[in-house]
Amino acid sequence: MDLKSAIETSISGMTSQGTRMRTIAENIANAQSTARGPDGEPYRRRVVSFANELDRASGAKLVTVKGVETDKAEFETTYDPGHPAADAEGYVKLPNVN
Repeated sequence: MDLKSAIETSISGMTSQGTRMRTIAENIANAQSTARGPDGEPYRRRVVSFANELDRASGAKLVTVKGVETDKAEFETTYDPGHPAADAEGYVKLPNVN
């Protein structure tokens, strides 16, 4: 591996990790958010997936972001009948961010 390939590999990894860090920051920022009303859903955690690629021109092995998807896991609920987002039984859905 020559220097140019090594630098391209490093850049692709750092760019992908930047996307991952921004997504984690978004998840943390919304970890306590709830729906605006009883019929809505709270924030859904986002997950980044990566893929390996080969740059045929330089021969460098690159890391790319395959996608940023929402987590389909169930929401936790807590009993808080006074909350504006509480359903008819008094339960509030919380984000699936742990």
